[in-house]
Amino acid sequence: IASDGTDLTIDSGAKINLNATTDVHIPKNKGLVFDDNASEKIESDDTDFTFNSGGKINLTATTDVHIPNAVGLKFGDGGEHIETDNTDFTITSGGELNLSAASDVVIPVNIGLHFGDGNEKIESDNTDLTINSGADINLTATSDINVPASVGLTFGADTEKIEADGSNV
Repeated sequence: IASDGTDLTIDSGAKINLNATTDVHIPKNKGLVFDDNASEKIESDDTDFTFNSGGKINLTATTDVHIPNAVGLKFGDGGEHIETDNTDFTITSGGELNLSAASDVVIPVNIGLHFGDGNEKIESDNTDLTINSGADINLTATSDINVPASVGLTFGADTEKIEADGSNV
């Protein structure tokens, strides 16, 4: 152990073990620095706990990471946010919310997608796909709407139907 009047230096060719029997206190606005240029640092200002990293922060937990209810993850200036209140899971976006899945997005049977206040909904019961709307359903296709042969559009109680057999309507 050496001191130059400013820094206290501990040189060791092996681990340095701190065997404290109580908390180790670090004053607020002081932190633990992990490199010579202080780009990797852990610090608290008595309100926020800050991790600074010159690169990625890798979490290598071997079990769940628990975040309390009504506490979320904010990205950037806070416009993008993920949070749960133990009932609903909410993703907030300051702009579009883009889902870039590498495979199908699977929604369980009898669970639907609600639009707005819930009057507009798409849901499957594993047999039928149901589209509900509080008003008109508008198709604004820029090309044909293809319905397979011998499958038609029914109206009312299936007594009125438009269907093609592959040659005639």
